[in-house]
Amino acid sequence: MRNFLSASFAAALLLGAACHSWAAEGKPVYATIGPFDVLGSGPNYLDAGAGLFNFYNKADKRSIAERIELRFGKKLAFVGPALGVFANGEGFRYGYAGIYADFCYKRFVLTPLFAAGVYHRGGSLDLGGPFEFRESLEIAYRFDDRWQAGVSVAHISNAKIYRNNPGQQDLLLTIAGGF
Repeated sequence: MRNFLSASFAAALLLGAACHSWAAEGKPVYATIGPFDVLGSGPNYLDAGAGLFNFYNKADKRSIAERIELRFGKKLAFVGPALGVFANGEGFRYGYAGIYADFCYKRFVLTPLFAAGVYHRGGSLDLGGPFEFRESLEIAYRFDDRWQAGVSVAHISNAKIYRNNPGQQDLLLTIAGGF
């Protein structure tokens, strides 16, 4: 299982590097609010992350986790679509689709995302049922060549649509490449 997770993370980084070479310059600004730029349509981003699954709860319930997310650059106003997969070392798999926005302050990009998806428990935490919601907030430092590196915190739960709703939080270090 660890080999699969490591291989998928490495593949995401290599794909991001390849995609970067096709990137065009520039990030259009949709609106400016004080010192913050709200970004409109721009490049697609392939974002990969690695860190801890269920980091907020008891240590014996934590495990390594990885995420690959594609954020499409074509947006409606300043909101764009995203697709992702998230997995941990105990067989937890979660595929999701959602929406995101980008807010910039100088070289820092704040990206909130809301998604819905389906998960497979494996030998991991029981989240109550297969349909789950994911909210995340990523802050990243934007480099000149459109690479971003940052940290993401996310919460996955079923919003009490099932009787059992423990939820889980993940904390990931991220790297993203625009193409």
